[in-house]
Amino acid sequence: MKRREISSSGNIGNDGKLRMYFGELNQFFAMHKGSRIIARFIVASPGSSEALKGYYFNYVVPTFRTGIWEAGERLTEEQTERRLRELSPVMYEQTPDINTGKYETRLRTIAELSNAELIEHIEFLKQLASEEYNTFIDDPRSI
Repeated sequence: MKRREISSSGNIGNDGKLRMYFGELNQFFAMHKGSRIIARFIVASPGSSEALKGYYFNYVVPTFRTGIWEAGERLTEEQTERRLRELSPVMYEQTPDINTGKYETRLRTIAELSNAELIEHIEFLKQLASEEYNTFIDDPRSI
């Protein structure tokens, strides 16, 4: 089955022109000669936590979804995002019960993370993507 979605990042230069690597995009387009496409561009403000969350939800999650899809498992974007949180040790909040010696574990949401924690979560996922799904996740500073 041919892949039907692709995500890529780039930046807009001081001259107002788009700059991005087109090699992977052109390979994708070659698989779909004569087809119609829908392009979606999202501008993220540099340095803000909203930009980092946008990078996570609009680039990391869809890229992972494609990698998981190509590995043979079909997940929605929401299921993919939950799976990513479940895989990442950064996303767990654990509190010990001193009386029983057991831990109570809760899966945190992205909204609960600080910028540093979200960066750590994304770095973990970038490593996982390359090792388990042979997928490259571009650095957020290049957007």
